[in-house]
Amino acid sequence: MLSASDKRTPGSHLAHRFLQRVLYQINHQLNRPNVELSKFCQKECGSYLYDLKTQIESVWQRWELSQFDLATLQKVSIEQALSQRVVADSNPISAENARFFRTQMTLTGYRRLMAIAPLDGLAAVSHLCRTWDAASKEQSILNECTRLFSQENYVGTLNRPHSTYFTEMFLALGIDTQPETYFDLVPWEVLALLNQSFLLTEEKHHLLQYVGGLLYLEVAVPATFTHYQVAAQRLDLPSVVISYWNLHTQLHREDGCQMLDKIVLPLANQYPEQAWELILGYDQQRAMSRRAAAAIASSVRAAERAERAIAKSSRAKSELGVQT
Repeated sequence: MLSASDKRTPGSHLAHRFLQRVLYQINHQLNRPNVELSKFCQKECGSYLYDLKTQIESVWQRWELSQFDLATLQKVSIEQALSQRVVADSNPISAENARFFRTQMTLTGYRRLMAIAPLDGLAAVSHLCRTWDAASKEQSILNECTRLFSQENYVGTLNRPHSTYFTEMFLALGIDTQPETYFDLVPWEVLALLNQSFLLTEEKHHLLQYVGGLLYLEVAVPATFTHYQVAAQRLDLPSVVISYWNLHTQLHREDGCQMLDKIVLPLANQYPEQAWELILGYDQQRAMSRRAAAAIASSVRAAERAERAIAKSSRAKSELGVQT
């Protein structure tokens, strides 16, 4: 199921998908208790689900971590390694999937892309809340975490909640705004990212790994959102769609360097023995994000192929009707 080589056989793909869907549902159940159940039932059910999650994650995390040389990461210069990564990922080389999004994706593909997005559209906010009080005892670091939280939740000159921009964009595209409407379309690689955040924000000893991953997201977001913005402009989509990406690109453009200087490096100095976990978190988030992006691009291409097949079938039927 989780081989070291990960040969991507149909069987392993389905197994990965099943496990990540189970983990996702467990995470949401544990963090959104059923108010109709008694406290006793909630406790018993929660204990069972947590044990089940632990069993799955113990195997899954060994597989994820086996892809990194942990011994080497523990020996590098923290500041130099992170600074180099931030510079490189702030101006990434355009990959095949990025070029596809910018220059080839159709309206059908764009809708598929957006159908997958709402599942984690506000995930960063909830996870920031979970790890906020564990960040540091230093007031300057807490202040910067507060600023980051506020920016993730409230954006724009009118200080409107993130969700209102998100909703307007989806309505303009004719997409249902409920987060799990298109759950069956979400690749396991995307679910793995969401479940990873749940795992890392559950317990304080994962703090540095989570913060390292958050640094990558803050650095990489502008480039990713720019691809979507360019595609929206090329497809002549409504202005509310284009302005959503433009707004978030501007907000995040300076966040990577600010977060490195004001949160990440101070935490590295505060916890020198565990500081290497910041690099692990960064590298793991980058690898998992790229894996998820490839899976999303594959899903978008599949939606476009399906549309072309339907159009071809319709033309064939029309031509047959004319001939008869």
